[in-house]
Amino acid sequence: MLQKNSFPVILSGVFPDGRHLLYVMSGDTWKLPLTGERKPEAYLQTTYREQYATLSPDGRWMAYASDESGRPEVYVQGFPERRGKWLVSADSGTQSAWRGDGKELYWISSNGMLMSASMDLQTSAMRPGKPQALFEIPGEYFDAARDGQRFLVLEPDDKPSSNSPMVVVQNWVARLGK
Repeated sequence: MLQKNSFPVILSGVFPDGRHLLYVMSGDTWKLPLTGERKPEAYLQTTYREQYATLSPDGRWMAYASDESGRPEVYVQGFPERRGKWLVSADSGTQSAWRGDGKELYWISSNGMLMSASMDLQTSAMRPGKPQALFEIPGEYFDAARDGQRFLVLEPDDKPSSNSPMVVVQNWVARLGK
């Protein structure tokens, strides 16, 4: 399983086939088989800091942020084979999310704007569209609804809450009708 150390392990997603987890630890991206020996395997390990890895809905592309240019930028690379690498952000970028059909990618720019670019995903290559600013985002973390029309944003809380408990609500969709 995952090694215990002082670095946070950030879950990035589950492969579409459900057989592996994708996670980021110590600036590198790893995959972990959920069956068999369950031995972690480095997927993207460079001298730069990669973070915020996220898989496209069809599992053929991975978006991630890297500081290889000297500042965080969003790139897309083929997955699971590491084929090609395309810069998507025009002027910095961090955490990203895919629209449910994989035809658009969203990310946060250094000035706090939620950005988007259309994605022309082909079999062995892709072409990102021109980045467009959507709106200022109040936090660092977000996710996009499948249709790309709504966004869930984790807003920072102004109150110090280092000892506040985390509440996880399971089966919340089933409770909507009640």
